[in-house]
Amino acid sequence: MRLAIVVQRYGLEVHGGSEYHARVWAERLAQRHTVTVYTTCARDYLTWADYYPPGETWLNGVRVLRFRVPEPRDLESFNAFAPKVFWQPHTLADEIEWMRRGGPYSPDLFAAIAADQEQYDLYIFLTYLYCHSYFGMPAVCHKAILVPTAHDEPPIYLGIFRTLFRHPAYIIYNTPTERAFLGQLFELDSTPGSEVGVGVELPDLANLPPPAEPPTLLYIGRIHPSKGCDLLYTYAVQYMAERRTDLRVVLVGRADMELPTHPQIELAGFVSEAEKQQLLQRCRALVIPSPFESLSIVTLEAWAAAAPC
Repeated sequence: MRLAIVVQRYGLEVHGGSEYHARVWAERLAQRHTVTVYTTCARDYLTWADYYPPGETWLNGVRVLRFRVPEPRDLESFNAFAPKVFWQPHTLADEIEWMRRGGPYSPDLFAAIAADQEQYDLYIFLTYLYCHSYFGMPAVCHKAILVPTAHDEPPIYLGIFRTLFRHPAYIIYNTPTERAFLGQLFELDSTPGSEVGVGVELPDLANLPPPAEPPTLLYIGRIHPSKGCDLLYTYAVQYMAERRTDLRVVLVGRADMELPTHPQIELAGFVSEAEKQQLLQRCRALVIPSPFESLSIVTLEAWAAAAPC
């Protein structure tokens, strides 16, 4: 089959649940199908500023088409506008403007999706939340599959998403819980769908490295208050002070918040896939402090590595 995967960001340096999900699917599907990824030039999910050059490139055997984001997100303006659509009387036009400001708004991407539609049997859009799905899907809805990666968070209750969820010809859910949740919000009885999830590579459990000493709690993901990292830091410091333990906490990923320096808390930044697997295999437990998750891929990877969560 000829497949187009549409996602907001794409690249080895891009760390995010739906983005990683898209890359895993693209690389595996490309082994048996013709796959092209449609995405933006952005790497930073806060501003969506262009980072990668526009145009065609190849990554791990997958053709990637990137398009410019002419207006990076102005976080100050966006954050000032957002309360209007969540807490104040507003119109559908206000919600569409919220979506446009939230980004990544790429007219060239939306135009290419529509112009190239005869080249593909299916378009697979990953995540419901951003512009690439809202503005890109309507032109190809007759052959569009949506992978919502949805969870119970304020945006999902906006009226624009009642419209969005009427577009796809098929919906792929990560979990039965996600399917039940969306079924309560939207009229999806007439839209076929199934739970597919995402696979992970299984390590050799017969040759696991020894546990880290001192014992380590591990967090992998975006280091941001929306992911519960502020609470994780506060609770970890309090626990260490009360128990006088040598426990270490290692946070892996991009730090989008400032945390005070602590001798037992390490900000490891980005690590390679091999380093990530070793951390998972040696940690005492993986911590997922986020209050909003549909499917945590790193949780599956931790279970595969025999690490509790």
